[in-house]
Amino acid sequence: MSKKTVIIAGGAGYIGSCTGYFLKQAGFDPIVLDNFSTSHRTTHPLFPTHELDLTNLEDTKKIISELPKAYAIFHFAAKALVSESTTRIWDYFNNNLLATLNLAEVASQTAIPYLIHSSSCAVYGPPKSLPIRESDALNPATPYGQSKVDAEQILEQFSRWKNLKVLNLRYFNPAGAIPEAGLGENHEPETHLIPNLVKSFLRQSSFEIFGNDYPTKDGTCIRDLIHIKDLAKAHLLGLTFLESHPEVKFETLNIGTGQGVSVKEALMVAEKVLKVKGQVAVKPRRPGDPPELIADNSKMKQLLNWNPEFSLEDMIQDQMNFVCSNSK
Repeated sequence: MSKKTVIIAGGAGYIGSCTGYFLKQAGFDPIVLDNFSTSHRTTHPLFPTHELDLTNLEDTKKIISELPKAYAIFHFAAKALVSESTTRIWDYFNNNLLATLNLAEVASQTAIPYLIHSSSCAVYGPPKSLPIRESDALNPATPYGQSKVDAEQILEQFSRWKNLKVLNLRYFNPAGAIPEAGLGENHEPETHLIPNLVKSFLRQSSFEIFGNDYPTKDGTCIRDLIHIKDLAKAHLLGLTFLESHPEVKFETLNIGTGQGVSVKEALMVAEKVLKVKGQVAVKPRRPGDPPELIADNSKMKQLLNWNPEFSLEDMIQDQMNFVCSNSK
């Protein structure tokens, strides 16, 4: 039996490449579509890769029509810097909505049955209660969050009126790496907690905390951090869920551990794992940063039989191993 081809839109990026690795290990044949606007070109990519601007419908149709018949699309192709979205509004809506619209249209035209969408907890905005449930009101505080709400609505319409089954995964805060595969987080600029922690320890520079006056237990933001390996595995389980539940047309699930970690707590854990005392510089708050985000992941556990396996210590150690192995 031949392997099933899966398309990974945005598959050269952090989450897309890690998920592609898991899919490959599970016996699928991933093919990457990426414009490399926020990812790195590699001399020897892990998977066949096609450079493509997904906001161009005709080019997207042409490339996908020339590929082996795809079984599913995993859609990671989005601009995702929360603070940047407040100054580059047109870029975020143009990219995030057109890419989603075009992928859904081509999937429908070519009878690709499944689409797994990379969404975000940014759709909720500042929560009124914790943990955050999928049924809670959507009140995004930034253009990025609003673009994700709009992308979800596009996909819901396609699932309603076209023969496309969609799993909409709202990520909380992915972190860590798959160092054994040479995969990890390496953005420029880097805005995420764990890679910036590791970078500051390696460079012996100050770790920047953006705001220490939030209404939280220690004044710093609290986030639900989830290891990229657990996140990637959830996508594989998600495809299995859609396959085994033909009655499901559109389903939304939070992906998080259900546990919150403050920035200061993450710093203390990093000091313990890396056995180095960190230096700290407190900076002003960043626009669009809610004080606290924690997922209610009970629906995810129930429907996908998924449980996070990796700890914050694992995230920090794996990120350190990834950075060190790729700096040689």
